[in-house]
Amino acid sequence: MSASESTSATPTLSIGELSERTGVPTSALRYYDELGLVRPVARAAGRRRYAASAVNDVGVVLFFREIGFSLAEIGRFLGGERRDRRALIDHKLAELAEQRRRVDVARTALDHGRRCPADDPLTCSRFLAIVEGRQRGLPLDESHARAH
Repeated sequence: MSASESTSATPTLSIGELSERTGVPTSALRYYDELGLVRPVARAAGRRRYAASAVNDVGVVLFFREIGFSLAEIGRFLGGERRDRRALIDHKLAELAEQRRRVDVARTALDHGRRCPADDPLTCSRFLAIVEGRQRGLPLDESHARAH
């Protein structure tokens, strides 16, 4: 049995059916195909046909998007070897830790702005000191720490 015969014997999904099952627009599925993230197993009359497992493949892409991976990172992850995947995970964890640090600093600054005794945060001496520190090239957390 040839590969095309085995593909035709196995039920496949049209791009519309895959879209319905995953909630992902057909335009995004075409883009995923271009990027090599979710590939059709065949074409029938020029139309993409997907294996039933493509529903899970799309789910993997959606999950990685939800946890902060770019489509390029997902492509590297899916196409990589085990050690490459670990390196991508380590890189993403470091990136998320940095994002968390920045969010924490921003939250502290905004909380101060909400509780600031000045009527307007733009007239607050601490706020202005933080801005001046940033203009001098200090990182936000250091500028904020020096103002307090």
